[in-house]
Amino acid sequence: NKKMLKYQVKSSTLTLRPANRTSRTSSSTSSSPCSISMHSLLDETLLGIPTTSRSNSLLSLNSNDSNLSDSSDVGVLKVDTRSVKQCTDYKTIRVTNSTTARQVVEKFLNTLKLTCRDVNLFDLWMELTTRASGSPVVTLLKLDPDARPYELQRCHPTGMSRFILLQNPTGFLVRVHDHNISPQSNYKSLLLSSHTTAVEAIHIVLSLNRKYDEASKYGLFLATPGADAQIPDDVSLVSIARLCQPDQKIIIRHVDVF
Repeated sequence: NKKMLKYQVKSSTLTLRPANRTSRTSSSTSSSPCSISMHSLLDETLLGIPTTSRSNSLLSLNSNDSNLSDSSDVGVLKVDTRSVKQCTDYKTIRVTNSTTARQVVEKFLNTLKLTCRDVNLFDLWMELTTRASGSPVVTLLKLDPDARPYELQRCHPTGMSRFILLQNPTGFLVRVHDHNISPQSNYKSLLLSSHTTAVEAIHIVLSLNRKYDEASKYGLFLATPGADAQIPDDVSLVSIARLCQPDQKIIIRHVDVF
């Protein structure tokens, strides 16, 4: 019944609500999850170049050069995109010192016409080339969403660093029934990160249906025949989907906006 559904949604959010998520009216800046299988993906894609600890590597990249803090400084970022879209080798975009890794990922998904993908499943990696005993040493590090790639690039000699866009392989398939907003459709299967919130999933469903309304006009509900309970905007949708019973489903529909 409806009370049981509300209890199930509430109990799911107590332990599986993502940290530091933004509200429906603000933009999301959450990070993508790390994957224990990411190393094997990198080995296969990038010919076995060893990866390093993100935190340790970022410490070595931080520069004390105050000249790099000017957000008006504009440059070009070249990113290897072949692992995300096979018909491409690389793409370039214009960025500033204040452009974050998260914004770079969003820009490239736009450029590659992959706007219906979950941005939280993509990571920006930096490949660094240094020299030890006269021989080149190549290492990789995954950038935090709020890292500034162009500023990091300027910390190194030209041609000694590059960037790679990779999709995290830990996505979870979530079925969202959308017949209430698109009568010609039954459901959409979304590949989502465990960090992706309900409101972010709403944006993806609307994009797939080519609807450009405000996401605030829609809600996701955990439903059974005869009863449903709304899923809070800032809750991980994967956490709800994993706990769904056979007679339950996730649906999207219009909600009253006051």
